[in-house]
Amino acid sequence: MRDDVKTGLPRTTAARPTLPIWLTGAFLLALLTVAGFIIIENYRNALKEGESRAVASAHVVAAHLEWMIEASDQALRRIEAELGNRPIDNDPAVAADLTRAVGDLPLGFEYSLVDAEGRVRFSSTGAGTDADHKERAYYQRLKEGQELTFTRLLDNERAGRPSFIIARRIDRDGTFRGVASITIPNESLDRFWASMDLGPNSTISVIRDDGWLIARRPMATRPVDTSGTEWYPMTRRQTSGIYHSPVSPIDGFARIVAFWKVSGWPLITLAAIDRQEVLDQFWRNLFSDALIMLPLMAVLVIAAVWINRLLYRTAARNDELEQAVERNRFLLREIHHRVKNNLQAVLALVRLQQLPPDAREDMTRRISAMIAVHEQIYQTDQFEQVEVAPYAAKLITDIASSHDVPVNLNLDLQPLTVDREQALPIGMIINEVVSNSFKYAFAGRSEGKLGVELREEGENLRLVIRDDGPGIEVFNRAGGMGSRLIANFVRQLGGQFTTTNDNGAVFSMTAPFKRDADEAA
Repeated sequence: MRDDVKTGLPRTTAARPTLPIWLTGAFLLALLTVAGFIIIENYRNALKEGESRAVASAHVVAAHLEWMIEASDQALRRIEAELGNRPIDNDPAVAADLTRAVGDLPLGFEYSLVDAEGRVRFSSTGAGTDADHKERAYYQRLKEGQELTFTRLLDNERAGRPSFIIARRIDRDGTFRGVASITIPNESLDRFWASMDLGPNSTISVIRDDGWLIARRPMATRPVDTSGTEWYPMTRRQTSGIYHSPVSPIDGFARIVAFWKVSGWPLITLAAIDRQEVLDQFWRNLFSDALIMLPLMAVLVIAAVWINRLLYRTAARNDELEQAVERNRFLLREIHHRVKNNLQAVLALVRLQQLPPDAREDMTRRISAMIAVHEQIYQTDQFEQVEVAPYAAKLITDIASSHDVPVNLNLDLQPLTVDREQALPIGMIINEVVSNSFKYAFAGRSEGKLGVELREEGENLRLVIRDDGPGIEVFNRAGGMGSRLIANFVRQLGGQFTTTNDNGAVFSMTAPFKRDADEAA
């Protein structure tokens, strides 16, 4: 304050404007809050991306392992069939017949034959014959009546390089005659591990359903029982899942662990990604962001002009989040696309097998139905729910096009979306029933009629399939596998079905309609 020269009154200076400072402070606080949320969200997204990679990898390993075990079991069955009623001994003719029956196994696989006294009578390696196996646990389990068994890794049942054994009981007229076994080396997992590029500290493992480790990459140095781990009880309730392991019981690393049950076998596959490797990229991104954001925040303290620039950076960050969401969608599409490709590979293998034409056709149809649901999911980007009408229409028209009988199709398919867990059972039921109609109701005819009705009734889904064939007696000729599949899939849906005669066979099913939480609300 100074005196005015002319008036003598005190003269005041203009007050410094504080609004820009307050605005800058408020904006800075808001920016810090937004940055905190972005960091937290990026942290979660990094972990979710690691989880998605782990689940996809566990699924891939399970698919490969299922094929490997199926091939081994088929070889064991061929050994049993080729052996017939001949005694298990060192007869060179038997050895030659077994070699021809087994065919080419994957590299490193070995097979052997053990008699009822526990002595090795034949080995594909030519070594270890006359070795005594009667005290080994796997042999005792089979001798006591178990049909098929797997050994654990580094068990005293196997000397030499790390491996596990799949063994099948051989008996005739209820009398135990011996054991056929295939030894699968632990190195067979190396190819899967290398192809997935999970990181140097990642692992893939195969667990027996009682919790014992049977194979691992990298190899474990001691037998490991995982039944006491926190994730193991989850395998009793669900077919796949995620667990964040703070410390591995084998090597002490903290990992993101995904498990996937192998369909049709008492085995579980694990894919474990090093948690630190997942977070390292997050910290690198965070550090690089901080190098840019901190100088800008310092400038904002003294200059309000930087507000627009920082708002722009916030918008850019939101764009990055949207890109991250789109990437997640891409990964889900890729997963279903790869599953579809794997199923197509299985389909190609089935077509190459020397199977009865009817059996090959049935297996081809069923695998094609599985392929179709994954194709529907990744083409529509509907990962939680599946549109049933186009999926069902494709299945029906594909079956019709594969037969020479001109059939008039009457499709009344209400546009419904179902939970993804319901889509495959519904498709398989439609596949089996429609195929039965073409095989039995329209066989030897110049034309026919087939009607398919799918609609929603209250809280239930109703499916009706009718043909103008000779009736339910012909429909029931499907017998075995087809009928059991239909019953099992209806049971899986929690529904009920009937088959009646009404100018032809009529299949009717009612099942609860599953909805996700958002749709129900």
